[in-house]
This record gives sequence, C-alpha cells and structure tokens, in this order.
Amino acid sequence: MDSLLGAVTLASIGIQALLLLYVQVRRQRLRTGYPWLLSTLLLSLLAALTFLLPPDVQITGKYGRNFALTLALAALVIAFGAVVVSDTQRQPATGGRRAWLLLGLLWLGGLIAAGLLSPTISIAEGEWLVAAVNAREPFSLMALGGLGVVGAVLLGICLYAFYIAPLPEIANRALFWIINTAVIVVGVILMLSGSQTLTLLGVITLLVGVAGAVYAQLSYRVFDIRNGVNLSLRTALVVTMTALLLFGALQAVSRLPVRSGMEANVLLALLALAVALLYVPVRQLADAVFRPIIQRGQVNPTIATRRYSQRVSGAVELDQLIRVATETLNESLRVRRSGLILVNDTGGENGQIELMVMPGGGFADFKNIRGYVAKAGPVYRQLAVKQSPLTQFDLEFSPDYKTLAEPERQFFNSLRMSAYAPVIVENSLIGILACGPKINDAPFYPRDLEVLATMANQTGVGLRNARLVADLRHLNRSMEALNKGLEEANQQMEKLDSVKTEFVTIASHELRTPLAQIRGYTDIMDQLNSAGMLNQDQIGSMVGNLRKASERMEELITAMLDVSQLDVNAMDLRFSQTTPEAIIRMAIEPLTDAIKQRKLTLSARGLRGLPTIEADMQRLVQAFRNIVVNAIKFTPDGGRIEINASLQPAEKPGEKDHILIAITDTGVGIARENLELIFQKFYRAYDPGLHSTGTYKFMGAGPGLGLTIAKGVIEGHGGKIWAESPGHNMESCPGSTFFVELPLVPPANARRVLPMEGEK
Repeated sequence: MDSLLGAVTLASIGIQALLLLYVQVRRQRLRTGYPWLLSTLLLSLLAALTFLLPPDVQITGKYGRNFALTLALAALVIAFGAVVVSDTQRQPATGGRRAWLLLGLLWLGGLIAAGLLSPTISIAEGEWLVAAVNAREPFSLMALGGLGVVGAVLLGICLYAFYIAPLPEIANRALFWIINTAVIVVGVILMLSGSQTLTLLGVITLLVGVAGAVYAQLSYRVFDIRNGVNLSLRTALVVTMTALLLFGALQAVSRLPVRSGMEANVLLALLALAVALLYVPVRQLADAVFRPIIQRGQVNPTIATRRYSQRVSGAVELDQLIRVATETLNESLRVRRSGLILVNDTGGENGQIELMVMPGGGFADFKNIRGYVAKAGPVYRQLAVKQSPLTQFDLEFSPDYKTLAEPERQFFNSLRMSAYAPVIVENSLIGILACGPKINDAPFYPRDLEVLATMANQTGVGLRNARLVADLRHLNRSMEALNKGLEEANQQMEKLDSVKTEFVTIASHELRTPLAQIRGYTDIMDQLNSAGMLNQDQIGSMVGNLRKASERMEELITAMLDVSQLDVNAMDLRFSQTTPEAIIRMAIEPLTDAIKQRKLTLSARGLRGLPTIEADMQRLVQAFRNIVVNAIKFTPDGGRIEINASLQPAEKPGEKDHILIAITDTGVGIARENLELIFQKFYRAYDPGLHSTGTYKFMGAGPGLGLTIAKGVIEGHGGKIWAESPGHNMESCPGSTFFVELPLVPPANARRVLPMEGEK
C-alpha cells in the first residue's frame, strides 16, 4: 500500500504541476481570483509533497510531517474558499473575500496557537481522532472543528448564491461550487484520516477537487449538473437492472445439469436469448421512469415551430403580433415571459442602432424604454452579422462580451430576459425576440436556442408587414391631423381676410370723416373770407375743429406705424425708473371727461406702495390707455370699471417678482373663441356696421389696433397680457377682465435705445 500511495502521490504531483503550467498559460481567460487559484494549486502540491517525507520525520521538536500537512491543507481550504467567494459574488467580491480571509486567518492562527499548547501532535496517525478526544489535544480538535466551521460557511455562501441566482446558469455554477467544495473538504478529511487506504482516496479526491476549481475558472459555462444527475441515475438504473439479469442468468447456468456438449450450448443460447428478450422491456421500463424527468421542459421543435407559424401568420397589426407571438412563445418554450424589441437603424455617424422595447407580453411594465447597440460591438455582431441567438448568461460571463459597453450591458440587464434571437428580413436585423427564464428554471440549451431562432425567422415577415401597417396608420393619422390643421388654418385665414376687409371699410371711414371735416371747414373759411364775413371767433372755432380732425388722422396713422413696427420687431423702448401708480394715473387722466359723459364709475386699488419698475413710461401709458378705452367702449352707460394691482412674488426658483394689474369692466363681454383673436391686428369681434365715429361711445369701434399695440408694448417689457370673460351677451353684460403682468426689471434681450443727452 505504501508503494501504491507513493505512486498515486507522484502521479497527483505531476498532474497538479501540469495544471499549474496550464493555468499560467491560460491566465488571461481566467474569470476571477487568479492569485487564489494559483495559491490553491501550490498548496495542494505542497500537501502532496509532504507524503513523500517519511511518516516519522520531525522538522523540529514535536512538529513533523503531519503538522505541516495539516497547516498546508488548512491554507488550501482558505485559498480555495477565496476562489469560490470571488466567483459566486456577482458584485465586486472584495468585501466578502476579506471577511472570508479574516475567518481563515483566525483559524490558522488558532491552529498555530493550539500546536504550541499541544504536548503531542497525533493528527493523521492511526486512531488519532479517538486519542485526540480522550486526551483533549487542542491542535487536532482545532483542526477538525475549524474545518467543520469553514466548510459549513463556504457551503452556506454557495447555497446563498444558488438561492439568489437570477439565471439558471448562475444557479448551476453555484451548485457546481457546492459539489466541488464538498469534494475538497472530503478530500482533506480523508488525507488526515491516518488510514493508508483512505489517504489514497483523499489524494485522488483532492486532485479531483483542485482540477474542478481550475475547470470552473477557465470555463464560464460548467456542465449541467441537474442533467448530469438525471443521466447518472438513469444509467445506474439500467446498469443495475442489466446486472440483475446477468446475475440471474449466471445463477441459472450454474444450476444447469448439462455441463458440455451440444445440449449445453443450445441451453446457453436459449438462456442468452431469454436474457436479451428480458433486457428490452427492462430498458423500456427504465426509459419510461426517467423520460418524464429528463424531457421535462424540453421542446418538440416540430410541434413548437408549426404552432408558432400558424398563429403568427394571421397577425396583421403590431399589437396583435406582439400578443400572439408572446403567448405562443410562453406556451411552446415553457418560459415565464417573452417580448419583442424593434430595431431602428438610424444610420447615424455614431454607428449605433436603436432598440425600442415594445410594451406588451413580458414588457407590459415597460414604457418608452430605448437602448442603443454599437454596430462595432459584440452584440450586434452576434445578432446581425452571425444572425445567431445569444443568452443573458453569455452577456454577463462570456469572455467574448468583456468589451461590451456598460450602457448596453445595463440595458439588457434591465429587461430581465434570458435569451435573445434576431428577427432577420432580407439580411437586415429588424427586431429581437426575447424570452425570459423557463418555468422549471432550466437553462437554455442549444436545441432551445435553435427553436427560438427558427421562431424569430418566422416572425420576420409578419413583423415587417405589421410595421408597414402601423406606419400606414400613423401616416393616415398624421394626414388627418394635417388636414385638420389646414382646415383650421383656412378658417383662420378666412377670419383674417374678413378682418382685413372690415379694416379697409373702417379705416376708409375713419380717414374719410376727418378729411371731409377738414375739406368742409376749409371751403367754409374760403367762402367767408371771399365774402369778407370771417371774424376771429369763427376762425378760432373752425381751426379747433380742423385740429381735432387732424389729431384723429394722426392717431390713426400713428397706430398703423406702431403696428408695423411690431410686425418687424422694431419697436425700441426707452427704459427708466417709474411706478405703476404714475403710469395708470397718466393713462386715465385724459379719459376723465369721457367717463363722466358716459356716467361710468372708474376705481383703482392697490397701486400705492407698489415698488418701482424699469419701463418705457410713454409706451406703457399708451398700452394701458388703449385697454381702458376698450373697456369704456364696450361698457354700457352707468357701468363700472375697476383697476386692481398687486405685487406677485416669484413662484419658482429663478423667476422674479412681478406686478399684476387687472382691469375689470361690466360690459358686454367677449366670446370665448375670440379671447385670443382680439389681440390680432385689424380684428373686431362685432359687425363693422355697428361702427361709430365716436371715440368713446358705447360699442364704438376703431381700426382694431389698440389691443394689438397694447400686447406688443407689454410683451416688449417682458410681460404678458390676456383676457378672461364668461362670454358675450348684450343683455346681461357679463363683463370681462384684462390681466397684465409686468416684471420689475425687463429682460436683458428687450429692445432698448440709448438715453438721449441730458437723460439719466
């Protein structure tokens, strides 16, 4: 046995040396924890080398081969645990690995301290466990107890990783580490058993565990343990049944009375035939027992693709296609959810394609989720160039996707899907079919991805047609919206054309009246002068009337010039410090006689105490006078006009305080559809046939420019003006209110002129 143990140990050392060399060569493909994997191999190699020493060798005093072997194996378990912790934690494993190493160092420190306190070291020698318990040997008890603690902690870490694993492949990897950890711990226990037979098994077991760690670190996708267990059980059952049949046949042969000759050969042939005939139903029985277990979750490609093609081919609209495709995918592939992602190739210079998640199916909670994939990246190369499916596990763990941009990785992580297949039409990627995890939490095998890819190809024509239908409907809706907008614009143009016609009528009347007055008075003056009957009183009276007519013409021409300046944004303002009270007072002073003649009541409140503002006083006086004149014209005799002002503090950060002035009348009101139109030039809300040349008469009308000028002046100060009214009624007179907001300081982009010489 000593020679066999030595041979196995030498073979183990050679294999581990080859593993060490292989890891050095392939270190670039290691997943995580290269220093700890290297330490695991070196410590395992060191533990194997200790068996080449004589059993009774003493390094110093009581510390011999067994002491060194125990420390080497303890350090091996700690280094191996660091590899496992680094691999099972999806987030950076620095914190978890530090905690694990701290626990390991405490164990190693305890072992060294126990070795100093122990009178003898009996571990790995014969019945050492019984002797250690009876003698209460600290070193042996610390070694065994510490191994149990760190082994349980490491298994707990792996079980927790298995429990929280978001993907079946990650859970399978955690399960692999559970088995590998158990193998390592069992191997350590066997090597410390003290029995040559068990030590021999321990060397082999430890070699298997270390090789498993190297395999897991060099391969991101380990073999499917669940399928392996199922196949192993099936094979074990078949082997057991076959062995029982052969055992029965051998027993029957041993009891045959005929020992030789033709008769014996015939009996053996018949017996062999009976065994063969019995083997067939036995094998079928084994298959019947394990087929439901092995094929659970597997997909019949023919049935799945035929059902999918039949259902998808009848979908015309995009929403219907998404619903039918996801429902059929969920049923055929037995997945929890599925969805569709549309691909838009924008053709931009940045070389990206847009991925638009379509709500519905597995993306029911997603709204307006978009991502971008680089054409030079590995995802686009896999889906569009190779036209092959990929899995979420590949995106997260495959070395081929290490260069994947972080925004792309986060986008796919947020989808909570497990597999993606490209939808290709005419060699162009137009969509992606996505599937969530399977109901039985099994991974996506190559045959599943092939079925998914086939279904994605069948989706191509339907998706293209559905997108064309959706585009056509969107185009129709856009055309309807444009037609509606055009119709509204035509109606607006008709109104404006009517307004211009009315303006021509009103303006001609407005101009003709003062011109007729001027011409009439000049003719009278000429005749009286020719007859020598002209005196000073007559001259003064007629000159006054001529002045009024010319002032009326000047007002009309000035208003037209002001409006023309507003049209080209050419109204310059001269700002200076003033108060809202002064502006309102100067605006209403010239209207006092008209208010008295019409028996109107005008009141102003809240003007005193308001802060000063920076404004063009002359222009604001003009604007407020136009608003008040408008109120006078459309308020019946005996009505009321109220002016209320207040300081409004800023409502949001970055805004400024402003003055709010409300001018309310008890007039005939304004129809709701005209609340915006009244500020347009030439617009009059009423029949121009009601026009009156009286400036302040009830329902008197002018050219329709006063409110337009007021709006332009107020907006030039950075303010706002709007009107509110319950509606228009000549009988009930619901009234209207004009609101004016003025900032304390005009905006920096307001049109200004330099102050004239002598002005401040």
